[in-house]
Amino acid sequence: MSIISINDNNGFLDKIKNKKVQFSCVISSIETTKYIPISGVNKKVIEYTPAADMELVIMGKSLSIPTPPIDATGCPSPATITRANVDLKNIPVLTVDAGSAIKPKIPYISVDEKPTGDIYKGRAMNNSKELFKMGEIIGKNLTSDALIIGESVPGGTTTALGVLMGLGYDAKNRMSSGSVKNPKELKLNVVENGLKYAKSKDVFDILNAVGDKMMPVVAGMAVSSVKKGKPVILAGGTQMASVLSVIKEINKNHTKENILKSGLISIGTTEFVLNDKNADLKGIIEQIDENVPIFASKFNYDKSHIEGLKSYCKGSVKEGVGAGGISVYSYVNGLIPDDIRAYVEKNYYRWFKKDVE
Repeated sequence: MSIISINDNNGFLDKIKNKKVQFSCVISSIETTKYIPISGVNKKVIEYTPAADMELVIMGKSLSIPTPPIDATGCPSPATITRANVDLKNIPVLTVDAGSAIKPKIPYISVDEKPTGDIYKGRAMNNSKELFKMGEIIGKNLTSDALIIGESVPGGTTTALGVLMGLGYDAKNRMSSGSVKNPKELKLNVVENGLKYAKSKDVFDILNAVGDKMMPVVAGMAVSSVKKGKPVILAGGTQMASVLSVIKEINKNHTKENILKSGLISIGTTEFVLNDKNADLKGIIEQIDENVPIFASKFNYDKSHIEGLKSYCKGSVKEGVGAGGISVYSYVNGLIPDDIRAYVEKNYYRWFKKDVE
């Protein structure tokens, strides 16, 4: 099997088979990453990463920096996986800017120019409710039969931790990381300090203190799509778990439809997140709603002749840019893991020529 399936009690995968799909990715930067190393992304390129990721997905090359993002182990951005899916399955892409520090050199929808603020000081944003409404508007105007939503937010596992903790979930030792060494204590210190400044336990006050701007936008897109009867894959790991928790709270306090029990929403991630021994995605999701299915894509990267791809199997990067969720869709609709691996291997030296010479 190319997909690991957990809690798929309502046949979600059948709902995305042979369906016209839209892939959307919401990007943002976080000011805190400038002075606290909560992200595994190289500090020199961290502000460029969301833009470069989406340039690669859409154009087949990064435009804002010489090569796509790559870590010290030679492990490439998961945008390479997403690009493979988009190209091989001809999937349309929509980029939504929710505060990327560097704007991508491709067409995009802007919902907020300014990056997410300093979560250590509880100043992530002041407009989470408005961003949710903007997400709803985008979702209402998409014409596809199904929606996959990814993210590119360096430092986003820290904001995810903050939101989950702020909403009362046991997430302290369950969060994944883009690094081999997950700086758990550092992240915890940042979010515990930031949560002191939350005005209340309301979801929008928690988001305003320690969330990131991607979260309310994705939540809005997902809610409006499910209301239209369209299946949604939240494409990501623990960051999308936090979005799921946001949807549950908004649903409970601000809308009437029971989005999480609709059978139309799922989490799509990679095997690397699901197998992360330092995290527990399944445990987090089941705290939020045990009926939400989780799907994890396999990639057979252990068979690769490229060490940078094998690094995924050792704990580098793991997920991002919707890589796991978009692969779930592609596998249901005809691709196999070796198709993705072969595509990435074929293009690796072209993409990262300057890093491997």
